[in-house]
This record gives sequence, structure tokens and C-alpha cells, in this order.
Amino acid sequence: MSEALQWPTLRRIVVVGGGGLMGHGIVAACLAGHPTAEVHLVSRRRESLEHGMALLRSGPFGLENLVKKGKLSGEALAAALERVRPGLDIGAAAGGAELVFETVPEAVAAKHAVLREVEAAAPRSAIIATNTSSIMIGELAGALAHPERLVGTHWFYPANVMPLVEVARGEQTAPWAVDAVVDFLARLRKKPVVVNDAPGFFTTRFINLFIAEAMRSVESGICGIAEVDEMVKTGLGWPMGVFELLDRTASFDSWYHAQEYLHATLGERYAVPPIARRVFGAGYRGAPALKPGSRGGWYDYFGLRPPSR
Repeated sequence: MSEALQWPTLRRIVVVGGGGLMGHGIVAACLAGHPTAEVHLVSRRRESLEHGMALLRSGPFGLENLVKKGKLSGEALAAALERVRPGLDIGAAAGGAELVFETVPEAVAAKHAVLREVEAAAPRSAIIATNTSSIMIGELAGALAHPERLVGTHWFYPANVMPLVEVARGEQTAPWAVDAVVDFLARLRKKPVVVNDAPGFFTTRFINLFIAEAMRSVESGICGIAEVDEMVKTGLGWPMGVFELLDRTASFDSWYHAQEYLHATLGERYAVPPIARRVFGAGYRGAPALKPGSRGGWYDYFGLRPPSR
């Protein structure tokens, strides 16, 4: 294949891991931005699949919110949901895919297993996009017989709201695959920025450092989590504080696994602070409504009232 797929062709989209935080948002972005897309939301576990569908419809950033804001009619919502194909079988969903987004947790072995399964089932012309925030595309491509069609697409939560998608090209990624993904994302009204392959690319290397430093400041007694959040909001103009962000978006475990990978690949400056290991180990992974099984977030761990919105 020598040319990028054109827009009319990219109609059958598959999101593997669609029951998760990022997956259902990618499904929503494709439905809202592509008027004729058929989007398959796939998860291995039925409870995860049902959770993803519930978030897609009525979660904090679900499609029903667009109806409430007057950005989507009730008829358009019903029509969009009719274009969703939920399922438990990765192979069956990928069999006719033009573009597959892999969004499983940030672990090399887990992503390798899913990428192999997708490649075995998907047409040879299909593009495979991995939503990794930290793992090198070249390392993930090692699982594939045809690494040239693997592209990194690092979406940001909530994926159907945040415009940036960091597009990472591996050394073996074909230019046509990058071009097709960038074109697709731009047509969804996203802002794709292409970067070269490296652990954490740019955004995760940058973000993880300041989050870790906030944790170390709390650990060393300089200030508490509420003080950190107040200062970054009122002093730096951030819409949410560091710990508020980790809690409200249930992104602590994603940060944690990415930090472990960066520590292994880039050295001690990315070491996981002991306080983070304690909170993580105690089961506080963020908002339980978004992260089933979580005991709460950082504010719950420290017995504090979270900031009001």
C-alpha cells in the first residue's frame, strides 16, 4: 500500500478496550466527528463493555451531555448510538476494520497480546493505532509481522473533548499510515501533532515530572495536596489542581504505570515517589464511577473534602 486511505474509506472503526476511560471517549469522538462511521466498541469482559457503553451514553462526558448543551438533538443521539457495535470478540470486530484504536492498559505484555490478535484478524490494509502514553512504538511494533502500519495516538482525557492527539511515528512506521491517521483526526476536529518515537514522547515526559514533584513536595511536608491544588489553580491558572485531576479523571493508575516505564527506560529522575506507591497500593485510583473497584482518590486517602467545581 503506497497511499494513505482517503476519508470515505475510513468508515469501519474499531476501538479495543472501549470499556475504559480513554476507549469510550475515542468512540464518542468518532461518532460525533464522522457522520457515517460504524464504530465497534470491544472489551473482553462483559462488565467492562457495559460500563463503557454507560459512560458513552451518560458518563460525565457522554453523548447525553451534548444533548443537554444543545449541541446534539435527541434524534441525532439515537442515530449515533445505532452506529455503535459493542462486542466481546476482538477478532470478529477487527475482521473488516479500516482503522483500529488499541486502548488497553499501559503494560507492554497486555498491548502485545492485543496487537497480535488485531493484526491476525484485520485486513492487510488496516491501520493499527495504539493509544500509549509512554511505551515506545518500536517496542510495541515488535509484536507485529507488519510494523509499518502501527502508529501511536496518545489521546487526552476526555478524548471526545480534548483537542490534542500526540501522534508518534516509530522508525518502521510507514509515512502513509501517519498521514492517514493525521488526516482522520483532523477531520474529527482534533489537533494532531506528530512526534518521533521515544519513551513518553513529549507530553508524558513533561507532565509526569511535575506531577511527581508535587507528590514529593507533599511527602516532604512542604505543603498538603489541597495547598498544591490551590496554588497551581490560582497562581498558574490551571483549570484543575494536580491531585484534583488525578482524582476526577481517575488517571492515577495511568500516570503510575507510565512512570514505572519511564523509570525503567530513562532512569532515576522518573522514579515513583514512595507516597504514590502507598496511595496506589491502598487501592485509591480515582473516582469509583470512572474506575470501578477504586476506593476513591487522593482526597479520600487523606480524609479531605475535594475542591468544589
